[in-house]
Amino acid sequence: MPGMSMTSLPPRIALQLFYEVSIVLALVTVLFVLYGYWQSRRFPEPVDGDLRDPYDRSRHWLMQGLGALWLLDGLLQAQPLMVTRFIGGFLAPLLSGQPAFLAFWIDVGVKLWSVNPVLWNVFATFIQIGIGLGLIWGHPDRGQRIALWVSLAWGVVVWVAGEALGGIFSGGGWLTGAPGSVFFYMVAALLLLPSRDWWRNPRVTRAIEWGVAILFAFEAFLQAWPPAGWWTASGIQGFVLSMAEMPQPTFVSAPLYAWAHTLGRHPALWNAILVGGLVVLTVLWAVRPRHRGVWWLTVAWVFAAWWLGQDFGVLGGMGTDPNSGAILILGLMAYGDRVGLIRLPVFHKVSQPHSLPETSS
Repeated sequence: MPGMSMTSLPPRIALQLFYEVSIVLALVTVLFVLYGYWQSRRFPEPVDGDLRDPYDRSRHWLMQGLGALWLLDGLLQAQPLMVTRFIGGFLAPLLSGQPAFLAFWIDVGVKLWSVNPVLWNVFATFIQIGIGLGLIWGHPDRGQRIALWVSLAWGVVVWVAGEALGGIFSGGGWLTGAPGSVFFYMVAALLLLPSRDWWRNPRVTRAIEWGVAILFAFEAFLQAWPPAGWWTASGIQGFVLSMAEMPQPTFVSAPLYAWAHTLGRHPALWNAILVGGLVVLTVLWAVRPRHRGVWWLTVAWVFAAWWLGQDFGVLGGMGTDPNSGAILILGLMAYGDRVGLIRLPVFHKVSQPHSLPETSS
């Protein structure tokens, strides 16, 4: 429109432009997917792996799950409020309380997005959809590897300018999902990029176990850090109430309101319980990570935080991802299958020789 910048477009016109461009790109995406499927049927290529083997099966589930999360993130980026309120309602508030070096990069992101918010939102939507499709349906030796590299590059941008490093410098903690879901996306991508022989190395299993222990120790530190405010009612109860007040079904919000009421009565006690639980999990993952009870306790602990702290991440119209709970549960499922604690379902098989599973220690 002559004489009108992209940032000054009325919300209705901005939304119309966004969805017009998105429909065209969606059609192009569908055509590419159909063409890729047709080519795969005409010229089937062998896939290295056997889903009867726990190593290949756990890797397959992690790859597919990571792709599904990126695909969901792309669809969430296409919500109407992402076009009309993304800068003021999401990016700009990230600047509060950040150190200078991080505030600089967030401000760069705000200014770049302000130049053309409609087209930037289209780009963000479809790069994430593209990553997801590449991880789910791409060939392991080409499409999936390209998608993993792109996810790492885009992940750095999102983690710095879009998540402010998960809020670790501005009061983030276990309940908020710090250090951010995209951080865990990148960790998963780094685990999936090397060869399958590397994936089978017992040292990788032990590195994952120590990584989880270090994560819980770091979360305990963030949750216990006094300046973060988690020991006060205004800090811990106020955060949970802000989640409960988001537009969402009653069955999701009712437990949040009850949890917030409980936190308000004894905030210091409940935060001490949270910190203590994280310390216990740190020790358990350092000394008995392959115990079935430890695994189930961890899954329950993560799910509780995902619901009662992160509010599943996607509700309210401004959620850009399901937060850290989803990717952590996915990682725990893949790890559990890898070490024989659970067996993930197999929906199709690729017949190749496979090795014996790693024995527990």
